[in-house]
Amino acid sequence: MMKGMRLLIAAATGAALLLGGVHLSAANAATAGPDFSGAVSSDAFIPLDRDVEVTVTLQLKDPGTVSAVSGTITPPGGSERPVGFGFQPSSAAETPVTGRFGIGKDDPAGSWRMTVKVTRSGATRDNAFVIDVSASQGIRDASVRPNPVQLVKGKDVKVSVRAGVTDATSVSAKLISDESNEAFDLGDLALYSDGSYRGETYFADDTAPGSWTLEVVATRGGQSLKGVASFTVKAPTGGASKKAKTRVTISAPAKVAKGRSVKVQGKVYRGSKAYPGKRLEVYFKAKGSKTYKLLGFTKSNASGKYVKTYTARKDGYFRVKAPGTATARSALSPQEFVDVRP
Repeated sequence: MMKGMRLLIAAATGAALLLGGVHLSAANAATAGPDFSGAVSSDAFIPLDRDVEVTVTLQLKDPGTVSAVSGTITPPGGSERPVGFGFQPSSAAETPVTGRFGIGKDDPAGSWRMTVKVTRSGATRDNAFVIDVSASQGIRDASVRPNPVQLVKGKDVKVSVRAGVTDATSVSAKLISDESNEAFDLGDLALYSDGSYRGETYFADDTAPGSWTLEVVATRGGQSLKGVASFTVKAPTGGASKKAKTRVTISAPAKVAKGRSVKVQGKVYRGSKAYPGKRLEVYFKAKGSKTYKLLGFTKSNASGKYVKTYTARKDGYFRVKAPGTATARSALSPQEFVDVRP
């Protein structure tokens, strides 16, 4: 079992495992040329382990007089490469045009110079741009608290996860036993104002003791980053209590329009079988908030399935709790983030 953080890079078909110095970058383009107006945007970034195609979008003025759009881009200290534009004539005052070009894992970050040629009435004019490709993103750190996790007979112990991640589309986490098949899925970690992502779960007194791994997965630009860290779980004094293990799954739509319905659903298990008639608590935490609020209750059917519908009002995280009883342990579902669109 490794101690602390470990760094690995997987093949292109898998995820990259690393902490610190992760080159997963965004790009911001500079001012527009004479044939363009408004903000210029790009999703350009330095990939981790393979070549990728990225895009740049510009607002073309008076497209009805344009017959062709083409371009090249040059990285710092490198040779120019083509930018392919998909231009279609239009009678509108302005129209967006999107260019595509390749970036490799060995390309440099910094200021990339792009020239876009626009042909109007047989005359071609150059439009110069600078795209700043940053390489300051990635999974910086990850940790579990407390470490070690000391289990307590007859009680659940709160276990918190924190990950330092820069500019990711989403971040999720799992806690995985190195010595058994036990695992806790925390789902989508919540983004806090300090830039960290956090989540929590609870370990029952019968959780497998020994070496465990925190696995953090961040995504951006169609690629995945995986950071891992070690922690330890210690058995409870006096042994574990005699209760059945409970587990709750959850799913919700990733995106929903404001005012529309959000269906939160899943299944609850007692041991390896469905847990029928179980009263469940549904919680919600608004994006940017530090605390969950109880939304209401639902009950599993004969198959252990549950469903609860709410009106989408703001971005946030859902999770479902199965309270413990005299014979069954409590359980907490992963966090599920819902992006509420205007």
